[in-house]
Amino acid sequence: MAQKIAVSDASTDFVIGIAGVKPSLQVNIPFGDMDIVEKLLKKELKDLNGKLDDKKNEYFVSLGELKELGKKQFDVYAKINGSKDGPITVIWAVDLGGAYMDKSVHAEQYGVFKKRLEKFALAASEASIDKQIEEEKSMLGELERDKEKLVKEQNDAKSDIEDLKKKIAEKEGDIQKAKSKEESKKTEISTQENKLKSVEKRKEQIKN
Repeated sequence: MAQKIAVSDASTDFVIGIAGVKPSLQVNIPFGDMDIVEKLLKKELKDLNGKLDDKKNEYFVSLGELKELGKKQFDVYAKINGSKDGPITVIWAVDLGGAYMDKSVHAEQYGVFKKRLEKFALAASEASIDKQIEEEKSMLGELERDKEKLVKEQNDAKSDIEDLKKKIAEKEGDIQKAKSKEESKKTEISTQENKLKSVEKRKEQIKN
């Protein structure tokens, strides 16, 4: 199913920092991998140049700064909603210093953070898909190696059959040679039996 990155407004309850429900931005991570999203979110928050704390799967950046906002510092509350097997959403709430960012009041700041979240979501989605591609490639490689083993087993079996056919042909030739020798030997035996009888008759001849 096709999925698109979309940033939307929300109200989110945070535990870390100053707890409570705060106006926030949330972005979906299409095909997101939880480990990848967590890793990249920490990096993204560290890039805000503030102090990063995390607790109970939530993150808090104090006194962050962005070039686009000049020297105005801010705090960011962040969390990840979702699971390893389900859709993943990343949520940010921004304290601009006395007021939480709201689209209708802080249009400039809202635009900066919305663009940043979209860029983050795209990077996280692409990295997640790259990981999935590598996993699928690895599985495909394993299946191909299994197939190659089966082909080798077949070829080895065919080679064994050919060797056995040659041996059978050789043994059949040996049988024919042995039969021919047997017939010759029968003739020799018959001749020798006749000789024996002829000699045995000599006894009778000398008695008469």
